[in-house]
Amino acid sequence: MKYFNQLDYPHIPYPTDTGKPDSRFHGLSIKETGCGLCSLAMMVDQLTTKTISLKRLVSISQKHNANHHPGTDMKILGPVVAKMFDLDYSETNSVNKAVQHLKNGGSVIANVGGDREGYTGVFSHGGHYILLLSADKDSVCVLDPSYKEGKYEEPGRQGNVRVDPPFGWCSPELLAKETDNRNPGFYLFARKKP
Repeated sequence: MKYFNQLDYPHIPYPTDTGKPDSRFHGLSIKETGCGLCSLAMMVDQLTTKTISLKRLVSISQKHNANHHPGTDMKILGPVVAKMFDLDYSETNSVNKAVQHLKNGGSVIANVGGDREGYTGVFSHGGHYILLLSADKDSVCVLDPSYKEGKYEEPGRQGNVRVDPPFGWCSPELLAKETDNRNPGFYLFARKKP
């Protein structure tokens, strides 16, 4: 399983928020705005026998205007990548449906919403995408494309994610809270049934 950490790619430009002429997001790279691209690349690696490069994902995102707002618009890019690799694609706000999808062999990109009044985001202080790999009764296996040592030890985050880098495990309840200010909270990908 390939792991892509966006922090390793400051040399690959990924301008986003292109709908605003003077946005600070124009001059950024995958390091700052590429969590969605990294999550998609890992999902393709998990579900297929193929790979896709981050540079190609940048190009596809730009072609389809999935970079028109800050970061990546997964509602646009998710279906495009799914079609390229002959995968099924759907969306949900239900953590229970996302967990069941993982148990059925699918892959899920979670759309976490970060900090808000009275809540400290565990996976990010702002919007962020993470890849969910598998689930059992009590925990979900996560690949966080912006993981760095000590990330989950910050105040308000301690004890929520068990880590064996690059993998993390957290509860479905945490994922429900992390995504409750996003719509959709989860993007579901699966191999097509014969």
